[in-house]
Amino acid sequence: MRFHATRLSPLLHSLKPYTAEFLGTALIIVIGDGVVAQALLSDYQYGTWLSINLAWAAAVCLSGYISDPSPTCNPAITLVRALIRPDRSGQEWRALPGKLLAQFLGGFVGAALVYTNYRSAILAWDPEYTIPGGSILSPRGHHSAGIFCTYPAAFFSSNWEAAFNEVLASSVLMFGVLSVNDPGNARRFPAPQVATFLLLLAIGAAVGWQTGYAINPARDFGPRLFSAFLYGHEVFTAANYYFVVPLIAPFFGCLVGATTYDVLVYEGDGSRIADALGKDEFQDEEVDGRGELRLD
Repeated sequence: MRFHATRLSPLLHSLKPYTAEFLGTALIIVIGDGVVAQALLSDYQYGTWLSINLAWAAAVCLSGYISDPSPTCNPAITLVRALIRPDRSGQEWRALPGKLLAQFLGGFVGAALVYTNYRSAILAWDPEYTIPGGSILSPRGHHSAGIFCTYPAAFFSSNWEAAFNEVLASSVLMFGVLSVNDPGNARRFPAPQVATFLLLLAIGAAVGWQTGYAINPARDFGPRLFSAFLYGHEVFTAANYYFVVPLIAPFFGCLVGATTYDVLVYEGDGSRIADALGKDEFQDEEVDGRGELRLD
């Protein structure tokens, strides 16, 4: 049996980068928020912290297979890569607003799908529709708003501690993403999506508990905006306006991770940080261990 490749129409082809970002982010939320809903609403009979970490990691991994090149589905990574590793044509910057909008919209739609699927279960488990730290108290101590977006652990003395957690996790994320996608590591990471699965699983297992490791502004803000229609404006004001942390901190974290990688490890071309440090000139004169001139 022979299969014939088909091509998208010119319009759909031109929209594909944005469609991939939208669908990839929506997929991440359907799986990620979905596994949280299943675990929480079943009182952890059908889900555990491990299954939550596995599902989030798998969701990010699968989103990477939607198109080639893989969508980032993360505004922080998209913006920092445009800042640190811009393409020479400038097309990346022209596409940036549309990609960011697609990512946030994907998060919103993904959350709407999760709510539609679990609406009856939410009504049975948390009929008051309560928010962690909100003004409405649940007689059973249930807070279903946490299905859709992240809220900090109650023991934090300030949101600065939560911000550090998110910056740290985002730094590790960006450092790892650059590492597994480095052309110099192509032979060791032939499937970067699988390596990204392991990276997300490790981040969730190591630093995910205290803040829910949003590490993605679209993952948190899109669903949070949707949840505002259900839970009210307190999804933004709760925990001293905590929503600002997962919206802003990942940008700083990804910038730290990218800077660290490009200063200390990266030997390729196209990095503004490497260019600013004069690494290209150094590499042109460097001799490798075999006595050959490096031309990278």
